[in-house]
Formats: sequence, C-alpha cells, structure tokens
Amino acid sequence: MPMGSLEDQLRPQLLSGLAYERLLAEIVSGRIPPGQRLRLDLLAHAWAVSRTPVREALQRLVEMRFVQVSPSAGTRVAEWSRADMIERAHVVGRLIVEKSCIGPPVRTHQQSTRLADETCELLGYLELSEILISRELGRLGPRLARDHIDPLRLFVDPQTARHHGIDLDTDRASRRRLLSAALAAIERQDAAAAREALDGFSTSFIDALGSGPAEAAA
Repeated sequence: MPMGSLEDQLRPQLLSGLAYERLLAEIVSGRIPPGQRLRLDLLAHAWAVSRTPVREALQRLVEMRFVQVSPSAGTRVAEWSRADMIERAHVVGRLIVEKSCIGPPVRTHQQSTRLADETCELLGYLELSEILISRELGRLGPRLARDHIDPLRLFVDPQTARHHGIDLDTDRASRRRLLSAALAAIERQDAAAAREALDGFSTSFIDALGSGPAEAAA
C-alpha cells in the first residue's frame, strides 16, 4: 500500500483522537462549563479541521456522559460534578483490586521505580491502573481506560483540582508509600499484598476527591 494511502487512512483517526482529547480537557478543566452549547461548525473552524473528527469526538463524549444531545437544546456540555469523578475512581479501584493483581510483573524494576517517583503519585497510580486493566480485560480495557482513567488524569491536574475545590496534598506521602508498596508486591507477584496496598491507595484517592466544599462542581 502506498505511504500516501496509509496516511490518508490514519489522518481521520488521529484528528478524531486529538479533537476528543482537546474537548475533554476543556470540559474537565471547566473552561467549557456545563450547559454551554457546542456548535460543530464553530469547533471545527476554531481547530482548523473538518466537521467529521469533531462529530466523532462529540459522540465519544456523549457515551462518557460529558456531552448531551437534545432535539430542543442541541448539543451541550452535560451537567457533571466531582461526584462523577468519584464514581469513576470507585470503578477503577474496584477493577484493579479485584481483577488485576495476579499474573507476571507488568513492569521492570526501573519502570516501577519511575512510576513510584512520579511528580504526582496519582498519575503513577492511574498509569499502573491502565496497564493492569488492559492486561486483564483485553479489548474492553482501552474502553474502560478512556471512560474512566482519561478524565481522572485531567481532573488531578493541580490547577484543575484547585478549580474544583479539591485538596490533593493531604495524605500525599501516605499515597506514595502505598503506591511503592503495590509496585513492589506486583514485582514479587504477591497478589494479597498488592491488593491491600492498591485498596488503601484507592480509598485515599477517593477521599481526596471528596475533599473541599460540598457544593464544588464543574
């Protein structure tokens, strides 16, 4: 197959993925608030792409409950709050604790050290979660990562967390110890210890997402 033909096939997928990532980031950060109308033509023009990748990105976000389509109101950002992120964190925590701690190590020692030394331990935890879920759940893994882990990665960005009234600094040292313990247990294939450490991390993560004023929302 000629290289140009391959590029022509890949370009729409890449543009759709980029449009999805950009729009999700704008929504989770709060720059595009709940209720705001999303106009296909304006988004396509602003991003210098055709309507097709934007339409595909909007459809993905409808499936993730970040965008809603109504015959009367059009396409708008859905109402959501940190409670939605807590729900996603619950799903991720349950999956990795129940299903993803048995089997061969998923990282070399050097790679495990890098995860433990992430500037934000939450990003290290989410990356590990994606690896474990993908390993255990096969084709379903990428879909779960998209629906649950992608939004959480954006939500734990320090500026975004502050915008939503979330305190991620409390218990940070404890979470780092738990992540290191989980990685070490996975390296030595100690499923019980890995589950215990990941369960503790998940609980602390969910508690952090629930911090701050009760009325904080996107």
